[in-house]
Amino acid sequence: MSELAIDTGDGGRVIDLRREPDAAGRLPRGKAAGRYCCCACGAQLIFTGPATEHSGFTPRFRHDTSTPGTDRCSAPAPRQADVQADLTVILDLRDQLVRALPGATICLQIDPHLAGQRWDLPPALVVRRGDDVVVIDRPRRLLTQPAVDARLQAVRTQYGQKAIHWWFFDRTDSLHYEAAGTVNVRPHGKPDTHHKVRPTPAQRQIIKVGSAVCWITQDTVLIPYGGHPGTYPVLEGEDWSGEVASWARDWKISHPYPGDGAAWWGLIPVPLLVLGQHTGFRPAPAFHLMAALESAQHGREAHRRRLALDNAQRPAAEAHSAVPDPLPLDASADQAARPPAPSVPLAPAAAPTLPVPPRPVLPPAPPHPPLPRVPATPRRRFSWSRLLPWRWRR
Repeated sequence: MSELAIDTGDGGRVIDLRREPDAAGRLPRGKAAGRYCCCACGAQLIFTGPATEHSGFTPRFRHDTSTPGTDRCSAPAPRQADVQADLTVILDLRDQLVRALPGATICLQIDPHLAGQRWDLPPALVVRRGDDVVVIDRPRRLLTQPAVDARLQAVRTQYGQKAIHWWFFDRTDSLHYEAAGTVNVRPHGKPDTHHKVRPTPAQRQIIKVGSAVCWITQDTVLIPYGGHPGTYPVLEGEDWSGEVASWARDWKISHPYPGDGAAWWGLIPVPLLVLGQHTGFRPAPAFHLMAALESAQHGREAHRRRLALDNAQRPAAEAHSAVPDPLPLDASADQAARPPAPSVPLAPAAAPTLPVPPRPVLPPAPPHPPLPRVPATPRRRFSWSRLLPWRWRR
């Protein structure tokens, strides 16, 4: 606690010597007429700084006790640890915003009369840039309705109705983030997946009065919109039964702040730097994306209602095609009194002539190769003497 103090001479600004290297040359040393107070116990502090610029002495705050060099804070050790953790978290956010909002004045302030009291909420960051005033709360413990009401009233009283009030919650803190699955969306026709969260009663209370809520994880903030599941009411000429029944269930969006009664809040991730690019600390890209989600919602509803209209017309068309042919009219009375005509035996029906399949056309056979020529043998003339045995010819 020797590095933290409340400066009552500067509107209750919280001083952190670790983050303000120029404090030794800027702040008056000593008791300074009771200017410095302990954040944990509220006692007056003494600022001891280096005697010279190159002395190497580390500046610090110490309690005003009779024994020099001692630091006896009367607050219990657990309370001192809570105060130091609260201030460290909110000052870390201040360092991030300093990089995201160049040219803005960002300080951590607290009502000096609250010095030494146990707080439900850490001191709030106050961002000033031009005529814009943004107050940022960074809760660590579970919020109660009285604590939220008191902080909302204090911000309106001290900074006016035009001040923009933001509440930053930790994405990894289970006290302030209850995951509710994901939702598949198609803004501008591009598929994407958004995480959903179940808001706490305190977060709903903050939104209801017009303040803004977001979650932060590293250098990314998650901006919420409301999700309202429901079923499309049946209009004239629609049929939502059968295969179309599941298409009747859908959800609608409420934005830029989640509407009252939203079952879950969808989260749009945007870089923390985006908050500093527009006047009034407004995440314009997230709001534009919400408008695209609403436009896609209207198109989705129109498409599903066309399916319901087609479903209502389909049974009528199928019934018309299934109607049997009309039966013959009943015979008249005089026709019924006539005796039936004698039956004439009919000749046996000729057997149906089967069609003769056409003769297949074969491709021409390839020509045979010419046979080899055999040289002709000369014929001998006929002689009876050749037919007689050899011995008779002698």
